[in-house]
Amino acid sequence: MPPKGVTQCVPLRLIREGSILLASPNYRRVTACEVPRSETEAVSVKVCVVGAGPSGLTTIKQLLDEGHEVVCFDKNADLGGIWYRHDGDADQMKAFDNLYLTVSMKLMAYSDFPHRGDRVFYTRAQYLDYLREYARRFGLAGHIRYGSPVTDLKRTGSGWTVTVDNGGPAPHIEDFDAVAVCTGPFRTPNTAIPELAGFTGEVVHSAQYRNNEPFRGKRVLVVGLAESGADIVREIGDVASECTLAIRSRSFLLPRLSDGVRTTDHGTVRSHQHEMLRRATDVPFEYDTFWGRSRIAKGIFIGTSMLYGAATTAVAALRHKLRGAPEVTTETGLNPFQQPIEPTMLDLDTPATEENIEYIRNWNRASHPDGSWTQKAIFSKNVTFVPHLVSGRIALNDAGIESADGTTVRFKDGQSADFDMVMLCTGFTRDFTIGDLSIEDGNVRNLYKHFLHPDHAGTAAYIGLVRPFSGGIPICAEMQARYFARVLSGELSPPRDLGQRIERDRLWEEYWTSLSPTHTEAIPAQVLYLDSLASEIGCLMPWWKMVLNPKLFIQLWFGAFNQSSYRLVGPHNLGQAAYDDLYSEPVANRRFVAWDMSVLALMPPSVHPEHLM
Repeated sequence: MPPKGVTQCVPLRLIREGSILLASPNYRRVTACEVPRSETEAVSVKVCVVGAGPSGLTTIKQLLDEGHEVVCFDKNADLGGIWYRHDGDADQMKAFDNLYLTVSMKLMAYSDFPHRGDRVFYTRAQYLDYLREYARRFGLAGHIRYGSPVTDLKRTGSGWTVTVDNGGPAPHIEDFDAVAVCTGPFRTPNTAIPELAGFTGEVVHSAQYRNNEPFRGKRVLVVGLAESGADIVREIGDVASECTLAIRSRSFLLPRLSDGVRTTDHGTVRSHQHEMLRRATDVPFEYDTFWGRSRIAKGIFIGTSMLYGAATTAVAALRHKLRGAPEVTTETGLNPFQQPIEPTMLDLDTPATEENIEYIRNWNRASHPDGSWTQKAIFSKNVTFVPHLVSGRIALNDAGIESADGTTVRFKDGQSADFDMVMLCTGFTRDFTIGDLSIEDGNVRNLYKHFLHPDHAGTAAYIGLVRPFSGGIPICAEMQARYFARVLSGELSPPRDLGQRIERDRLWEEYWTSLSPTHTEAIPAQVLYLDSLASEIGCLMPWWKMVLNPKLFIQLWFGAFNQSSYRLVGPHNLGQAAYDDLYSEPVANRRFVAWDMSVLALMPPSVHPEHLM
């Protein structure tokens, strides 16, 4: 206790009244005995960031943009997270040797450091170079303490006490006002497969996979799929004497190339996303969007979209009649994988043959046996394993595993086979606990928008625990970090009905991901999720500005999604540079997206066509 008559000022750097952040003089440190002058001036707080991978790097950047003091702790010797490879990393989750991104760099880049040029798929090494350049561009490395795994987080009355193993005789302990955990979901491999308890051969988890050499000439069972599994089973199928893929359910297969030249994600447009998740169903739409909750704004917006959509369709049809169909080609003669455009490919080394296309079509029908205009299972944006299934080089068993005895594995359909090795592509356990910080039931949908913890007055966030059906995690992490940074500076207050909003979002997401119920990090539409965050951050283009600017409206509503749309207006916008990047790509498939809104918007959900490849 302080002596009588002496006021004790505890350095909080963040003053709160209930759940509402109060402000102090611009970026000036405050103490508990100070009274804030205004609720409109920003607060500077001291924030601990755990992890320096893609999510951690952008979190550092967004916090710095808001004027906060940032210290990042990372267990590795350099930045990059799973993309950083080093000697002795065999027991860690790392990107494997020949990995290519499953979405183009346009969607794997940050909005404040966009990828310039055509949409291409980067390799593991290229993406790590991008992350390093991002860190250099914004001076992030000086805020990172390497070789410093965080071992404990303790909640205090004013913030958090962080314990770090720095390799010394005693741990490093430091106090912070807030904490952002950016370690991702790849912590503890899920290897507990009871049906394989009796297997005596070698069992390997995908976290340990680097290349296919250990599997050469072996009889291999690959369990599970997802995107990493698609690459792994294809590579193992190249060299194994026998290879079987065992699955219990089917993800939705989405080739990375749409016509051999363009990336499939070039066709991701807002109008289409809204059509699938808002118009083609009677399920209430929960995410906020351009028109918010205003029926009047919504009516004007939808009416304008139909008007502009009809005009876009007419112009595209006239151009097609006068000039013929536009030729789809590239100046380099290479596709987005930097391979020749002839023969036409569906994916990396995956020819667009009728056999491969039909196999994918049948697979997707089996993934949604009742049919669907909107997919309800996680996507595998990688179909490179399909040619091996078509040729029989890889056998498929979708009945599930019954049991194992020695090297014999029995399946639930009565079949059995002997294997030398089992490769588990079974994901990771969902244990996100560090000290006093945890997620209820390990379900990230119990956080607001998958990141903001409801129990710690806005001082704790998990950044990057979101998996879009189609899209990149880095931009999701960036927008989460922007939101969190604004909350800490007092510029943004989370909804007062936070618990109700979390529950509504959770139920809505569970409906649209019902065929992948265990993937609680999944969201059905990245674009709509990001728009909802942007509407609260204040960086979503106002609907009335779009209505008054036909070119902008058409680009944002009918054009290929580009995250530069979140740097046009609002805090930390990039002004003309963002507009230039947005307009650098032509509106994708004008006739289709215009038809999407101007025709389908008039139809009831019951008559929408099946939307499976």
